[in-house]
Amino acid sequence: MKHRVPASYLALMLAGAGLASATNGLYLVAYGAEAMGRAGANIAISDRTLGLNSNPAGIAQLQGDHYTLSLALLAPSLEFENVINAPTDSEDRYFPLPAFAWVRSGKETPWAWGFGFLAQGGMGATFDDLHTFFGTQDQTYTQVRFATLSPTVAYSFSEDSAIGATLNLGYADAAFRFFPQTSFFNSQAPEFSFFGPKMEEAAGMQYSLRLGWWWRPDPVWTIGAIYGTKTDSTFDGGTLQVNFADHPFLGQKVLYDAEMDGFTFAAQAGVGTAVRATDKLLVAVDLKRIFWDDAIDTIEVRGTNPSVAGAPPEILLPFVFDWEDQWVVTLGFEYRASDRWTWRAGYNWGESPVPDETLTPLFPATVEHHVTLGAGYTKGAVTYELALEHALEASQTNDNPDPMVNPFGPGARVDHSQWTVAFGISWAKARN
Repeated sequence: MKHRVPASYLALMLAGAGLASATNGLYLVAYGAEAMGRAGANIAISDRTLGLNSNPAGIAQLQGDHYTLSLALLAPSLEFENVINAPTDSEDRYFPLPAFAWVRSGKETPWAWGFGFLAQGGMGATFDDLHTFFGTQDQTYTQVRFATLSPTVAYSFSEDSAIGATLNLGYADAAFRFFPQTSFFNSQAPEFSFFGPKMEEAAGMQYSLRLGWWWRPDPVWTIGAIYGTKTDSTFDGGTLQVNFADHPFLGQKVLYDAEMDGFTFAAQAGVGTAVRATDKLLVAVDLKRIFWDDAIDTIEVRGTNPSVAGAPPEILLPFVFDWEDQWVVTLGFEYRASDRWTWRAGYNWGESPVPDETLTPLFPATVEHHVTLGAGYTKGAVTYELALEHALEASQTNDNPDPMVNPFGPGARVDHSQWTVAFGISWAKARN
């Protein structure tokens, strides 16, 4: 037989942006301190090595060997309340976001190539001592981490036109705890019993392709376009613990082999333009569409091979997120104050892909408004970058009365904001 857990008990189990808390859905606003200073406006620029994760065609503008090291630290802030929990802050968590990239190009060839290692995105949240509808206090925890190794190639048709492609070879893992110490058997209606699950890292490879085009129709004006496929994802090899302590026959926790299906990182398409308004001022605008509707819909966690004889041979945990496609608009500024100093600022708006009726406090990809500041200092062939991003507080409330979708009842509210600081160093070496 299959033992099905109602979707109402699953809506809080998984998170989708652990390596980083969500910004534009599960994706980061920007990759690297330079692009972060412009709030991610990078499609028509992408003239540094980490630009390969934005528009791979942009690396064709480089000459010689170029390297970038970057580290960002993201700190989300979450608050949750419902009819049985007063406003409760999540546990403080800090997510390191490393990145590295190398690119080689030269005047003797129209080809440029390189690779990057990047923390792509994810999400995680922990709430301790939440009151449950089963009369207990327990913990919820979620984390998804996603990083890629990204070999990239670009081809220049001329000094003013190029195309490029990046193959993202990724690895992701997922873990959750949803009231794992709580076990409740409803003798009157067994189908409404609750046996707290805990999944340790289910993991797997993630594959996607990013294509880019870059064109400079005028010395002070550039245009770019990108398209990235959604990931081909697998999550398996994990363990699922189900707390059957209150079960009339089992009376203990049971371990299962675990896998997760139906979770992918979305495809996206975008266009951008950048104009050098003066010798010192650059203005960039990007418009992107991220296709979450085809990526985050119904997710299913499956447990097989129980460790205890007589336990259900298969546990099936289905739940519905029904995310929606997302528009992202970015405006970035860059001001070259001197030969050494460059100042940056930007604004990024990405509408929340999370519908109110499926909102959960452990998958809070809800922030929409981001403001950023950045600075760069160049000395010789080395540039140092610093950026600060703040995602303004976003509040959503789930008033869905269906307990199979909203287990916390109408009025369940999540507030979410975050800070990110990034530091990077880039250097170049001319080729002989």
